[in-house]
Amino acid sequence: MILERNEIEKIIPQRAPFVMIDTLKQADETGFQSEFTARADNIFMKDNRLTEPALIENIAQTCAAGFGYLGSQTEGQPRIGYIGAISRLTVHNLPSLGSTISTHVTVLHQMGSIFLVKGENESEGKKLISCEMKIALA
Repeated sequence: MILERNEIEKIIPQRAPFVMIDTLKQADETGFQSEFTARADNIFMKDNRLTEPALIENIAQTCAAGFGYLGSQTEGQPRIGYIGAISRLTVHNLPSLGSTISTHVTVLHQMGSIFLVKGENESEGKKLISCEMKIALA
């Protein structure tokens, strides 16, 4: 594990109750991995299921934490990114209360400070959502 939740809030712009990752497990130039637990107090919890916006935000925050961590290692401070587009979104399943969500982001292409990434999350062996995002780093 690279970062825990209290450290993650130092490198992403989101704050409670909008933080959708608990740990950054891996980060390098090829991609990032995180974990997150679906809790009852999550603002996106509905009928004991974590809804689609939380899962999309989980992928985006995995990117933010990964790019932020890499920036802090190479430039001394986190890099801030902005979502330019979300495409190829597919919803497979929604996780239940208490589920641990594992998220994998793969960097597909880079052009300067613009990245195309593929994000996927899963829980209990079931794919939750997958999508591509264009991320522009400031």
